[in-house]
Amino acid sequence: MSDSQPPQDNPERGRADGYPAGGPVGPQPGPVGGPPPQPPAAPPAQPPAQPSQDAAPSLAQNPAPTFAQNPAPAPSLAQNTVPPGQNTVLSLDQSTPSKDPAPSNFLASLKRFATSRQGVALALALLCVAVVSLAAVLGAHTVARNDAAKGRSAFGQSSAAVASALKLAIQREEELAVSAATFFANKPSATRAEFAAWVKWARTLRRFPELDNLGLVALVHKPQPVALAPRIAGQPLKPITKASTALTTRASSTATSTAPSTAPTTKASAQASAPSSAQGPRVAPAGLHVVPASNHHYYCLAVAELVRNSAQARPAGLDYCARSSALLAARDAGASRYVPASVGGVPALAVETPVYRGNVPPRSAFGRTAASVGWLREVLVPGVVLTQVLHAHPGIAARLSYKTSSGNLAFTSAGPQQGAHSSTANLHNGWTVTSFAVPASTGVFADESARDLLVGGVLLSVLLGLLVFILGSPPAPAGAAPAKTPTHEVPNEDLYDVLTGLPNRALMLDRAETMLARAGRQSGLLVGALFIDIDWFKDVNDKLGEAAGDQLLANVAERLEAVVRAGDTVGRLGGDEFVILVESAARGARLDSLARRVIESLHKPFELETFGPNFFMTASIGLAFGRYESAEELLRDAQLALYAAKSAGKDRYTLFNANMRSVIEGRGVLEVELNAALEDRQFFLLYQPIYDLNTGKVAALEARIHWQHPKQGELPQADFVPLAEETGLIVPIGRWMLEEACNRAAAWNVAGHRAGVSVQVSAGQLNREGFATDIRRALQQSGIEPSLLTLQVAETTVMSDVTAAVERLGEIKRLGVRIAIDDFGGSGYAYHSDLRRLPLDFLEVDRSSLAASDDEDYRTWLLEAILIVGRDLSLTVVAKGIETYEQLTTLHGMGCTMAQGLFMGKPTWTHAVESLFDVDIPTPRVATVDAPRAASSDPLS
Repeated sequence: MSDSQPPQDNPERGRADGYPAGGPVGPQPGPVGGPPPQPPAAPPAQPPAQPSQDAAPSLAQNPAPTFAQNPAPAPSLAQNTVPPGQNTVLSLDQSTPSKDPAPSNFLASLKRFATSRQGVALALALLCVAVVSLAAVLGAHTVARNDAAKGRSAFGQSSAAVASALKLAIQREEELAVSAATFFANKPSATRAEFAAWVKWARTLRRFPELDNLGLVALVHKPQPVALAPRIAGQPLKPITKASTALTTRASSTATSTAPSTAPTTKASAQASAPSSAQGPRVAPAGLHVVPASNHHYYCLAVAELVRNSAQARPAGLDYCARSSALLAARDAGASRYVPASVGGVPALAVETPVYRGNVPPRSAFGRTAASVGWLREVLVPGVVLTQVLHAHPGIAARLSYKTSSGNLAFTSAGPQQGAHSSTANLHNGWTVTSFAVPASTGVFADESARDLLVGGVLLSVLLGLLVFILGSPPAPAGAAPAKTPTHEVPNEDLYDVLTGLPNRALMLDRAETMLARAGRQSGLLVGALFIDIDWFKDVNDKLGEAAGDQLLANVAERLEAVVRAGDTVGRLGGDEFVILVESAARGARLDSLARRVIESLHKPFELETFGPNFFMTASIGLAFGRYESAEELLRDAQLALYAAKSAGKDRYTLFNANMRSVIEGRGVLEVELNAALEDRQFFLLYQPIYDLNTGKVAALEARIHWQHPKQGELPQADFVPLAEETGLIVPIGRWMLEEACNRAAAWNVAGHRAGVSVQVSAGQLNREGFATDIRRALQQSGIEPSLLTLQVAETTVMSDVTAAVERLGEIKRLGVRIAIDDFGGSGYAYHSDLRRLPLDFLEVDRSSLAASDDEDYRTWLLEAILIVGRDLSLTVVAKGIETYEQLTTLHGMGCTMAQGLFMGKPTWTHAVESLFDVDIPTPRVATVDAPRAASSDPLS
């Protein structure tokens, strides 16, 4: 019988009860005393069947041991003999059946599953899920706590930034008050036109958006001459619009004309003006309607005023002394007065500052009364400043307060929420600011990062548990192995670029060799190469990521293949470099038309998936064609032409010529000569004086390196320092420059001239590990005081990696030297917060901020801003590039204390430096001292 036959049809198989397939031998057992069991029916007669070959081994292995070992029970069962005195039931297996076998079967199955491989795998899977989930929970709690701590730290930084910005705004307001007070102190009888000209020159409304009102309140006696009336009649003065409210000389017409344009007066003013109507208005000598009425023999009237909104202007005849006698007390005390005000329903602050002739308060009260010009009255809306400052700090609320003798004046941007963090900073002159922010929650589900970590960790634990269970389970029975799908390997896949599918460098060189060999056999055939480089490709990788760069390279490859001819070859050498190989007849070789098509195709916008809007790219192309000995020479000349196109401004193509090769060779020769120059002592230093504008004396000298080339003569540092930075030679050259400058400065100080020296430092020097050791060695060998050495670092070098610069400059600063940011011109690279982190001493202004320009006001404003930044950070600003006496005086008037330039002194030889210490700052009548560069056998002497 075969294995496919059903079991019941196989009579050769034994049974579990030990009987043959025909059933038990003898009658079936039954209860004692019952009817005798019936004998089994005889099976029908069948011819004897031959045993199959499949059944034979089964019979041999299982020869019915029950019958062989127990032959006797058969007759006993046939006789149905039961021992006397026993009432029992006989079963086939001679055992008592179980009443409920289901629980025992379930436990047995569970035990078998637990000890099986699949059960062990399930236990390991559950353990993995539990462990990973627990780790995710703990990690989520840690992330939530860390985020809360970062939030508290960020709040502290934001609070400090808000306080710094408000402090600067208050200083600017004080500077405005000082400027306006100076104007009125110098011109007590200034007319409306003169004040308007000053306001326009100072750009007051544009620079101070929080300013609503600015003017002079003067004390006017009742018998004063009528000549003051035209001066008051110009109220209010509005620099933005030409229209102004005219005040007539008659009381009735004055009331009529000012009513539509005057905002409703305060309650105190209305109460004060009420008795005036009963007693009759008091009229000034010019017929000016003065309100409120008073019994004083003087009035306090606004004689010149700047109003941002004419609809909110106060009456021209408003008597401020009648409203409050505190003005006279402030004048006698020489102190400013801060009064709460309102502008269109918005809380404001009125600042009333006494103004004296000469802008210097006399010492005695009598002298202050005699020298009084009036009061400078400013109305400010602090909410405008708070809005501007808090715009850069979302989630932060602030309250600006000023403490007066009578109480506190507070201005709040928004009400602090319950439970918010607060930080109070003390500004100067009684101002304080309190910042508020909602604290970050430490709960897992309230923190987005912690919640994502928890969910991701749980999902990962489930996937890991499933993977462990699948790998630990026993494999399924192996069936027929599926037929393997034949794989088609790409022939020579190492010769093609994986990203673009274009030929790579190896295949392009091989094809170029083939083309050159063919051109060698055919005299009328030339081979050309277009070396293409994508401009600004590094910015795409840095800003959008490498995925965007890969998409861009693939798109460029498609466009290049679309513009070439059928016989041309496009390949990618690596990075963003592509090459097009062209074969053309010698008379018709026109590679420039192909280059133009390539550039035009790349000018079309690129669209990258999931990377925002379209953007435009350009390319630089170098062309070379002719008869070459090898492919390397062809590509080398095309690459030289590419370098020329890059240097010319990019987004263009350049054809190779022999001069390019000579330039490269000359550059190599210059590099060799630069190595020998250091050994042969061909370098020397020139020193340009830096003057202290307060004393008029030389305070320091800036060292500039020059090269006395044996063939080309004297070379400035711009001709060889960039090459030295590229080759790494700037390190030994900079080390020599430091030692030489320190030795010279030490000699000057021994001679009695205490002057510092400034030395420029390149990015290669600053980022080197042993730079601090070089400085320490130069200081020790020369014996110079460390504070007399200033290291000049370019702004771009520091801002490229602020964190690393803070660490490097901090290590150098601990040596005691001073550090200056060179070429600082307000270019926007350096932020105020970054400058505060850096250990700086000087800001050297780039000469471009002082150069003549069509917009000289912008240059002046830029320099004023840099000076303000320097004062705020306690840094000395050094103005470089002074070429005229006018620039020098302007700088000194702005508060700049140190300057240098060709007007004050040119770079000078070492032996002539000591003559500069006795020379004061040049004047227009005195020519600039230019020490002659005497010939010397040793340029370093």
